[in-house]
Amino acid sequence: MRVAILGHGAIGHVVERALAGRAELVIVDRTRAPLREGEAAVDAAVVCVKTHGTPWAADVARRVLAADGVAVTIQNGLGNYETLREAVGEERAAVGVIYVGARMDGERLVTTGPGRVELGRPRGGGPRTALERLGVLLERGGMAVAVVDDVWPSVWRKLLTNAALNPTTALLGCTNGELLADPRASRIADGLAREVARVASAAGVPMSEDDAVRWWRGMVGPVAANRSSMLQDVEARRVTEIDAICGAVHREGRRLGVEAPLNQSMTLLVAALHPAS
Repeated sequence: MRVAILGHGAIGHVVERALAGRAELVIVDRTRAPLREGEAAVDAAVVCVKTHGTPWAADVARRVLAADGVAVTIQNGLGNYETLREAVGEERAAVGVIYVGARMDGERLVTTGPGRVELGRPRGGGPRTALERLGVLLERGGMAVAVVDDVWPSVWRKLLTNAALNPTTALLGCTNGELLADPRASRIADGLAREVARVASAAGVPMSEDDAVRWWRGMVGPVAANRSSMLQDVEARRVTEIDAICGAVHREGRRLGVEAPLNQSMTLLVAALHPAS
């Protein structure tokens, strides 16, 4: 199987590690490994870039994906799938989630383990087969893998985890475990998670507020020592993914008539830490 990994940061390296020696890999990164002219078609394209790179990755997927191949986003936030679908077509576009604590220490990948992924089947028959094959290879590479028909509940659970953890740790400069251990700070995270639950329910993915709080708190354990990706971005003075996480929650809530003022506030506060463009 020929697989393109679009984006070669920490998550791209995690996927590469799982697939190395099991698939023919094409690594495409905007700065270090640009798409080569005349690159042969791939059976699967895995989008691993930060959200502000999604339009670029979607265009690359469109250019390299086989007619019956699948392009799958495992990125944070909302809106990535829609951009990918616009580029490659609904039959070939898929969305998934990945759970792993990962960072790059120079050229060395540091993780909490091999990680787990949940992948949602696309509409097309050929692309579905390609996604199933990709899932098998990732599992053989040590990852826990589930391929499902409806992945959107998992997308929203990952979103609420990111909305609760990422901006609060980024603003407070603390690890995930330190956030959970601080009663006042963790109440802010609880409020963010509750807002996501209300918006998700209005969007057709039922989720109780209490379940949302239990979910983000329960997710901290394996990654308690981690500094969130958003905190890492803030410390490195990189643009964060806040607009695709808390900003997306606020916008979707407004579209559905559900207020999400905490998520709106976090969007503004974290964005104020971005380097000047």
